[in-house]
Amino acid sequence: MTQIGSWWAAKPATFTLNDWVLVDIETTGGKPGRDEIIEIAVQRFHDGEWVQSWQQLIRPQRTIPPWITRLTGITNAMVADAPRFNEIADELAALLADKVFVAHNARFDYGFIKHQFKQLGLNWRATTLCTVKLSKQLFPQYPRHGLDHLVARYDLPQVDRHRAMGDVELMVAFLAKLSDEVAPEQLWSMLAQLVMQPSLPAHLDPHALDECDDVPGVYRFYGESGRLLYVGKSVQLRTRILNHFNPDQRTAKNLKMLSEIHHIDWTECEGDLTAQLLESKQIKALSPKYNVKLRKQTRLWRWVKSLDKQGYAHLRLVASDALTVEDLRDSYGLFRSQKQAEEAMRKKVKEANLCQRLTGLEKKSQGACFAYQLKQCRGPCVQEELPQSYNLRQDMALLSWQQQAWPWPGPVLVRETAESERGLVIYQWQVIAEVVDDSELAACLASRPAKGQALDLDSYRILCKFLLKPPKGMIIQPLEWLAE
Repeated sequence: MTQIGSWWAAKPATFTLNDWVLVDIETTGGKPGRDEIIEIAVQRFHDGEWVQSWQQLIRPQRTIPPWITRLTGITNAMVADAPRFNEIADELAALLADKVFVAHNARFDYGFIKHQFKQLGLNWRATTLCTVKLSKQLFPQYPRHGLDHLVARYDLPQVDRHRAMGDVELMVAFLAKLSDEVAPEQLWSMLAQLVMQPSLPAHLDPHALDECDDVPGVYRFYGESGRLLYVGKSVQLRTRILNHFNPDQRTAKNLKMLSEIHHIDWTECEGDLTAQLLESKQIKALSPKYNVKLRKQTRLWRWVKSLDKQGYAHLRLVASDALTVEDLRDSYGLFRSQKQAEEAMRKKVKEANLCQRLTGLEKKSQGACFAYQLKQCRGPCVQEELPQSYNLRQDMALLSWQQQAWPWPGPVLVRETAESERGLVIYQWQVIAEVVDDSELAACLASRPAKGQALDLDSYRILCKFLLKPPKGMIIQPLEWLAE
């Protein structure tokens, strides 16, 4: 019989999860709900010893794309006589029941199987162990942990890659190899961290998270009377929520909040961008008890530039209760208080030897600033430094504070991935609408938004971060208004 690894003999008595299934699937694409499983392979181990192998081709409702055939070698002809998923669901569910679900990038395999079970009305859930996460934790010195990298790194046996059973066999070989690479005590300590789930708060239903998956979204904690306690976001909802209940994360504030939680709900999102925008919006609108950051901020402060008769650039601190995109021109920084704005400017003045009077820190209207007397200012306040020289130095010093101009002539449609069903129409750093199809998009583009709409600072910063340096996979499509 095949052993999962000699390290199993050192299993601590506190680790009671003795039944494992190593699982791999092949699919028609990367999105559950749109794509389907075309092959599943399972190897079952009990107490570290091999018990059973099981594999099955599955006939999907849609045809297998050519690129999937090139990757896996699985053709439409090969699955033509294979059973549908619903025909093997009961057998698979029995095989996976009450086992630790082990997979390489477990989020992918687990998410697909759970979704296809859910379509059949089966509420399946399992404790998971991701061998990608295990490799990252044990060997942080290596940047990549895909199966191909593990094969090269540990000279694992060559198998039929991108076929389900071949990839399962590689996982078995990797786990066995750990006996040579890691002390058993270190390995079991890491396995316990990755597998053992923290207990839920006392007042929370034990099944509160049964339907929660590791997908992007926003979650909310509620108290006994329905009072909203906390709003958070994550690209892995279930993992993030459970992290709140981890003993290692329990600060005094967190413990107080946990003692009050009676209910949890969540909203799934297309990706990290929509999750961050929704989190910010809900915190401002709902004012959760334990959220401090992202609270609604009505008044914002900024430094506004103007030129005097001699051509010197002067700055003055301006407060606005309803800031618009138009207000950002010829201004620097966005601050939540006068004190924050002035402290930040003092730091810039000191770093770049700027003039305290021209930067608005000294209120007198003429004459030398105090820093000039200390030889810390080059004298634009007494016209000893030419305006062209000073203005350039000031602009360079405050370059990081300049607000970002909208980089497109019109609106854009943003999809977080190629598989995203929804898209955001964004213009001048504001979300105009969320659209699903062409008719909704056309309706959105039928009229240009009015100028002068208030700008939300947090949404502006979130959009700048994502649109100016889009993450891998994000699609930004320039659009035109249908009517002026």
